[in-house]
Amino acid sequence: MATEQITRARSERSQTSPVRAGLAPEPGTAAGVSAGRPGSETATRTRVSAVDVMRGFVMVVMALDHTREFFTNWPGNPLDPQHTTPALYLTRWVTHICAPVFVFLAGTSIFLRRRRKTERQLTRLLLTRGLWLVVVELTLVQLVFNFNWRWDVQLLEVIWAIGASMMIMAAVIRLGVRWNLLIGALLVLGHNAFDGVTPASAGRLGWLWQLLHVPGIATGPPTSPPIVVVAYPLLPWVGVMALGYAFGSVLVGDGGRRRRFELRAGVAMLAAFVLLRWSNLYGDPVRWTTQGNWWRTLLCFFNVQKYPPSLLFLLATLGVAALVMAAVESAEGRAAFARARGVLEVYGRVPFFYFLLHIALIHLLALVFTVAGGGDWRWWFTEFPNGGVLAGRPPGYGYGLGVVWSVWVFVVALCYPACRWYAGVKARSRNPLLSYL
Repeated sequence: MATEQITRARSERSQTSPVRAGLAPEPGTAAGVSAGRPGSETATRTRVSAVDVMRGFVMVVMALDHTREFFTNWPGNPLDPQHTTPALYLTRWVTHICAPVFVFLAGTSIFLRRRRKTERQLTRLLLTRGLWLVVVELTLVQLVFNFNWRWDVQLLEVIWAIGASMMIMAAVIRLGVRWNLLIGALLVLGHNAFDGVTPASAGRLGWLWQLLHVPGIATGPPTSPPIVVVAYPLLPWVGVMALGYAFGSVLVGDGGRRRRFELRAGVAMLAAFVLLRWSNLYGDPVRWTTQGNWWRTLLCFFNVQKYPPSLLFLLATLGVAALVMAAVESAEGRAAFARARGVLEVYGRVPFFYFLLHIALIHLLALVFTVAGGGDWRWWFTEFPNGGVLAGRPPGYGYGLGVVWSVWVFVVALCYPACRWYAGVKARSRNPLLSYL
């Protein structure tokens, strides 16, 4: 019975609330990438600054996702076009951009780091950092999200996907940029062709196919712990990271040409999304259908699968991200929005530190709100399936979007001083262990 509850809650959460939109410690930072072309030191710093600004932007958006998860009073699926509201739908949908950008920019940072490390050094770094992220996913991340730790129920979410993809990239980067581009494109474009392949059809290797492509329980009998629940299968995410690595070769080019590439790539991906989605032929396992009115039909049209990310999901999110990246670089070229870019860059330089910090703050605030409202505060310390964020929210607890948005802004602002301090510590210190946090 408990196993059925785990499976059902995991499935419902995959559809109704964000799985942890986390991120990896960046392999390259503004201070770390200085070996540009002769005479291009300023341009190199600007380019890497743009990466940090972009990463910071999606981190701010990510906090909205997690705030909604801990504070919303909406009992159902916020992306269900038949029952949601436009404001709730957009609050959830815009956060789709987070995970693809984190993984993509992790690949880009690997390319930038390669410009000043030997292949052997980079391979060792990717293997150790990737393994570290997988271990952290199974321990510290679970503790921060749930305020307790269980060895017998493990969730493999975005931190695991980034870490495991990094370990795979330790081998893939040896093939060069063109092969990374080809492998990434094949995985992203082609993985939906295998949507009909089930773990059962793979026999004893069903657990491996579960890790690669099918979300769900990847262990043996569901009643036998430990129970490993895969939320982020690897195949498409490795493809996204490989494409990000290939994009690194564009990032070190001429600024104007780079911006044109980003703009054209963004428009092309969004156009491909609209055409493929309209055809209902390929790219997402769930077709869009006509709803009761035009705006619900539109919501259905854009409601694409994230777990695992379908081709259409990645076309939409990475297409939007490419346009935002072009806008960021255009602003840098015109020295516009300098203060806003500076704030975002601070978040982008300490991604893993921010990730753990903002989750802990949101969780603590949810506990405070529960106590203030006379609710059962023990819910936030209770093991699943009897409590905790994975099981939902305490009875009678929850708030509308006004409170959700307000808490989101408060948490992001509260994180800034600590992130700025830690970014300074990292910049001043030569201790390599700091890069893991």
